[in-house]
Amino acid sequence: MEALYHQTFVLETASLILRSYKNSDAEAVFEVVNKRKIAETTMNIPHPYPREHVNVWIEYVQNSFRTGRAYEFAVFLKEEPLKYIGNCGFVHISEEHHNGELGYFIDPNYWGEGYASEACQRIVEFGFSKLQLERIYGRCMAKNRASKRVMEKSGLKLEGIFKSEVFKWGQFEDVNHLSIIRSEWCQGWIWGTLN
Repeated sequence: MEALYHQTFVLETASLILRSYKNSDAEAVFEVVNKRKIAETTMNIPHPYPREHVNVWIEYVQNSFRTGRAYEFAVFLKEEPLKYIGNCGFVHISEEHHNGELGYFIDPNYWGEGYASEACQRIVEFGFSKLQLERIYGRCMAKNRASKRVMEKSGLKLEGIFKSEVFKWGQFEDVNHLSIIRSEWCQGWIWGTLN
């Protein structure tokens, strides 16, 4: 597995453009990531989100992309190519074990439009076809049924529920663990069971 060293890397779907992050994305990212609903539905994003952390995060994402440790993409609408609506990609890649952890968030203003599923399906395809991963996995708080459904639509299956795995905002949260392996993905595309 080799890192993708392109200055700008772009993936497309029917409705979306997914591209590697640029420093100039910082303000648009902050406008989305600072929304309370994002923090409520993710395990690691705080609220309020400090503005200065956005620049640090983008630099981290860019470095991870260059070294192949992670591949996170900025998500834009094709019909409004400057409209940042979220993030989707692999937040961690294990070259040794040939696996990647799927992560994403979408601006709450665009929830229910199918964009998270569309982006995740493209990232899963990218992971198996371009990165040659063997296993793709994801996690979400058990109370976040919409996020679980996004992963299921992308072919991931529930492996188990880890009780009280995360302590957020003063309470313990159960976490769903889902995954898909290469042979399952290939079979799903052959038989048309994904999507």
